[in-house]
Amino acid sequence: MLKFAFLFIMIAFLVGRASAQKARQPLDAGTSPSLPNTVDVTPSRGVGPFDAKQAQEWRDAAETLAAQSRYAEAEKLYVKLLEEREHALGLNSPELALDMSDLGRVTFAQAKYNQAITYYERYLQVMETSKGRQDFDVVAPLSKLVQVYRAVEKYPEAEKYARRAALIAEASKGAESHELAAALITWGDLLKAQKQYAPAEQQYGRAVKIYEKSTGTAAVEMLPALDGLGETYIDMRRPNDTETSWRRALSIRESAFGSSSIEVGETLDRLGKFYFDQKKYPEAAYCYERTLFIRAKVHGDQAPDTQATLTQVASVYGAQGRHNDAEPLFRQMLSAKESELVTSVNSLAALMANRDKNGEAESLYKISITVLDKKGFVTARKPVLSPSDPPSPLLAETLDQYAALLKKMRKRSDAARIEARARMLHGADVKPAPPAQASANPGGAGSAAAGGGKNR
Repeated sequence: MLKFAFLFIMIAFLVGRASAQKARQPLDAGTSPSLPNTVDVTPSRGVGPFDAKQAQEWRDAAETLAAQSRYAEAEKLYVKLLEEREHALGLNSPELALDMSDLGRVTFAQAKYNQAITYYERYLQVMETSKGRQDFDVVAPLSKLVQVYRAVEKYPEAEKYARRAALIAEASKGAESHELAAALITWGDLLKAQKQYAPAEQQYGRAVKIYEKSTGTAAVEMLPALDGLGETYIDMRRPNDTETSWRRALSIRESAFGSSSIEVGETLDRLGKFYFDQKKYPEAAYCYERTLFIRAKVHGDQAPDTQATLTQVASVYGAQGRHNDAEPLFRQMLSAKESELVTSVNSLAALMANRDKNGEAESLYKISITVLDKKGFVTARKPVLSPSDPPSPLLAETLDQYAALLKKMRKRSDAARIEARARMLHGADVKPAPPAQASANPGGAGSAAAGGGKNR
């Protein structure tokens, strides 16, 4: 009997040991850190010594998941890594700081703000315990807490941590350090968000002076402070100071990024709004015109920010009484809106046609044609194209789609009429030009038709 009892105890011991080794084993050889779908994330606290190699594999896998925005999966690995390290090294080990920072980052990315705050507060506690409350390394967790509280618009809490970060930076790095200047700008932003304009101006001003002394009067680093000063002066009703700050920021951006850079465009846009509110319309027009040029060049004529600037330019022209200048801009805006509308309507019409809802599709195409055909080209018995004012190219595409639908509906005569109008718009009905003229314009529609006819 004793023999069987001893045997049973030995079997239980071996099974338990095997389970412990399995819980401690690294990722399978066939499991790549880039595809950590099969990683065991069951907590294994209290089983054997800390395995640094396995911990690194978990971290690599978690970093890969986080880089792929798979934050929930990354969080599970980071939690397991933290539990292992806590058991092996203790709750206040300096080595826990990185785990807390990682967990704060992935929970913040998931908008789990309370959890992020908890992790970042522990991160702060670990750094204070290991480094001391006034060590510069404590600024890192303080900045993370500022980020989270700012995201949830809890500005007093964020400002408390930002103020402490600035004081530590000043004590550790000196009163003229760039670290202090950056901390002062963050502090100023949070004071401004709480409408504490005088203290905000003070912090921004200190940051500007630090950069001026260490880097020069055209330091790019001072741009956030100058932008913040301009916004603060607006709220303080100090327009002259606002203009001075933003014109200086404009000059720095032009020197640093180029006169046609998007950064310059953003500053010009800000100045344009300022001048418009001050009823300084010539200055506003100049800023908006330059902004329009930059945004059209960088993003294209149809980009939302370009169209918004077009509206601003037209509004300034209208305020100046320059109605002849404003009219073509408003027409251009209307044309862009019409194109956007027609594209959406045609897409819906195609969807209806694919679902055999042909009547609804036909009605939608008719709406598009009505919007685009302002001269009555499609409905005219003898349509004529005006070279100086041709219909939108989108009209030809719409007619092609409408003709295909009419054929599907067996409305052959209507389809033939629409196809004839489309051919005119595409240039297919243009008569072949003489050979000499055709060679002068090899890429034109006439030469293409002539070449096609010759080869048939």
